[in-house]
Amino acid sequence: MDYAVDVLKRLISIPTVAPQGDHYEEAAELLAREMEHLGFKVDVIRVPASYQEENCKRAGKAPRFIVYARAGPEKGPSVHFNGHYDVVPGGPGWSVTDPFKPVVSDGRLYGRGAIDMKGGIAAVLGSFKAARDRIHSYPFRVEAAFVPDEEIGGDCGTGYLTRVVLGDKSPEFVLIPEPSGLKNPWHGHKGAVWVRVKIRGKTAHGSTPWLGRNAFLEASLIALELHSILSSRLAGMRSKHRVVPEEASRPTAMIGGVAGVVGGGKTNQVPGEFEFSIDRRLIPEESAKQVYEELRDMVRLSSIKYGVDASVEAELLMDPAINEPGVLYEALREASRRAGVNVGEPVVCPGGLDMWYYTIRGSRALAYGPSGELAHAPDEYIDLGELRALIAVYSLTLDSLAAMI
Repeated sequence: MDYAVDVLKRLISIPTVAPQGDHYEEAAELLAREMEHLGFKVDVIRVPASYQEENCKRAGKAPRFIVYARAGPEKGPSVHFNGHYDVVPGGPGWSVTDPFKPVVSDGRLYGRGAIDMKGGIAAVLGSFKAARDRIHSYPFRVEAAFVPDEEIGGDCGTGYLTRVVLGDKSPEFVLIPEPSGLKNPWHGHKGAVWVRVKIRGKTAHGSTPWLGRNAFLEASLIALELHSILSSRLAGMRSKHRVVPEEASRPTAMIGGVAGVVGGGKTNQVPGEFEFSIDRRLIPEESAKQVYEELRDMVRLSSIKYGVDASVEAELLMDPAINEPGVLYEALREASRRAGVNVGEPVVCPGGLDMWYYTIRGSRALAYGPSGELAHAPDEYIDLGELRALIAVYSLTLDSLAAMI
């Protein structure tokens, strides 16, 4: 426990904020050193700049690093832990401490990433320390991958790891310490399609607006039309899987998270080009490709209706994930029972995770970690009692799996 708390404090102190990617190398080096001290063979993999430029459009220019560690037999099955060390910006509203100055108070450790998900990473390292004398005797390889960029889709993190580093050697079992809460692990997650809708009008001087075509007003027509269509269409859809909270069992669409005059506007200039975003969340029964094509067709038909020049550009296409983890869930449930934690049936995460990179390759996966109500919020913290429980559950899950497979 003391070791995990120390690691977590040091990790939080490194502001690994996505999408910029500053300090990624520093965090990767810290994690690599710790895994080596725990007896793992470790590779620190730099994502090639050419790959990053071509495939990771939303990433900053700073290099991306993946820590890939292994212990145990080279051949045979593997149990793979995946954790992302990137975080969202600290943001305003903190009252207990600054976002990247971790502090322990009243049984809680505060700081950005405490639950999403540097706390989960620290629990994994703590569990490896607890199981250190047993790791090389398990009938499977124990792996850990610590990756960047999950907060922006994971293309240069878990995406590169699974597509290039692992290739066709997908791990049999994957445990992701995302903040699910201790009661219900996640055996899947909703998908996401992010697009930018761009409207092209005609720039003119504000004193002679009749000479231009106001792209903002035209974009407003399209946005309101899309809102009406999507609200009606999505209201009748519902996943057959249990999603927590209940409200997330339906697909959603949020328009305008990003909106503005392209290139910056002026009070006395008719906006000639305007863009806005759509964040469409998918239930497991949908596919990202299909939803993207539907959005593109909606924009095309609306632009014809209003005589507007509009186009759609994809930012993120993330398929939903759903899998039946089977023996992995049974091992986790048995481990939690031994650790004094009551784990219920697995449910679907309302957000998106890196899980889908594994499930599409046949891995059996679960996400299980601390309570996540304050993920991305001010005064983010991990309950130290939960951290202790996770260390026990993760290490005992390895023991349970060893007895079951």
